[in-house]
Order: sequence, then C-alpha cells, then structure tokens
Amino acid sequence: MPQDRNEPQNNNEHNDELRNDIATAARAFSRLGYVHAFGHVSQRAENSLFITPTRPPLATQQGSDVIEVDFDGRVIDGDPAVRPIELFLHIGIYVSRDDVRSICRTHAPYASIWPAQGRAPAIQHGFGGIARDVAIYEGCDLIHDAELGGRAAKRLGGADALLLRGNGVLTVGRNIGEAAARMWSLEERFAQANRQGGQEVSFTAQELAARARWYPAEVERIWIWLKHLGSSEW
Repeated sequence: MPQDRNEPQNNNEHNDELRNDIATAARAFSRLGYVHAFGHVSQRAENSLFITPTRPPLATQQGSDVIEVDFDGRVIDGDPAVRPIELFLHIGIYVSRDDVRSICRTHAPYASIWPAQGRAPAIQHGFGGIARDVAIYEGCDLIHDAELGGRAAKRLGGADALLLRGNGVLTVGRNIGEAAARMWSLEERFAQANRQGGQEVSFTAQELAARARWYPAEVERIWIWLKHLGSSEW
C-alpha cells in the first residue's frame, strides 16, 4: 500500500532532521565557547539514540556525521571508533527518564567551575529559571560504563541540569530546542552569579512564577537564535 511504502521514507526524513538539529546545536555551542574538543549533543529515537561523534570537531559537524547507537552502547550507524566515551551518561539518563528526549553536555565556562560551591546559585536573572532545578554529580571519573551512567542519572533525578564535578555540565529537555535553550540559560544564570560576586538577590516565589509564564515562548526564541548561530552559513 502507498502509505506503507512512505512510512520508512518519512521516518528517514524525521531522523535526518534530528541529526541536523543535533549538529546545529553542537556548532552553536562551539561558537559560544561552550564546547571545544569535548562535549556531546544527543537525541532519543524510537529504540536508539543519535549522538555527536568524537570527530570531526564539533565546530564542523554536519547531520551526516552524527552516529546512531542502541541502549546497550552498540553503534548501529556510523564508525564505532568515534563513539563518545561518555555515551553511557546519555544512555543512563534516557533509561531512567521517559520525559527526556534530548541531552546537551558542554563545558560552558561559568557553569563548569561552579560545582566547587556545592550548590547552584539562586535564580536572579530573567532567563535563569528556564533551567530551574540543578543537581550536582560529585564523581570525577569519566562516565564510561552503564554503572556510572546509572549513578549520574540517579543524581540528576527529576532536575533540568546536572553539574559534573570537574567535567562540565549537562541539560535535558523534551526536545533538542528545550535542552539547548536550558544550556544557554543555565550559563547565563551562573555568569550573573559570578558578576554579583556572591551577593545573591534571588527572585521570590511570586516573582519567579510571574516570570516563568513567559519561558515557553522564550525557549522557542532562544532555540531559533541558536539555530541561526549554528547555521552552516553563519
């Protein structure tokens, strides 16, 4: 039947779009200085996930470079030699959080140095609450196997972001746009706290509630800007 013949093509088109968005986010983060030689962006698919490889550099990656792996860590599509060491960080979170469809892991400068404080800074910046709940993972080793991935996922819990002590920061989302917007907003929150020099004046619960009603629209605008920033023609 025509509908059956079109389904694989439609699925392939959808997967190509996911791969392109992953690569676009990686290039945008590179231009912001959030990633350099290290960092990953991933997206859950039906029974697998797509993730940026270790090469070429994130700044130059295209959708065709993105690899596909299953939830046991086996490469389905792509070169197994370029599978990221910390793939299991992503797998652990996807396995434990059905609501998470995308993950961004970077070395955004201000957020990456903050775990030494032992807590996330107060929300005192307009976009800061977009990544509202922040957890901290104390382990220093790279998350290179399923056991460590499970530990990191447990530490993340239901939070929007996870600070990895000595190893960057990650954000999660229902799609790539939300995860990427949370990464940008998280770094803004930590940068503002750094500018304040520890003089934190946080939003009250009422102020945050008033501000938060605009977050869905702001997430969309941030992602539109990040896609522009990460466009191949930029």
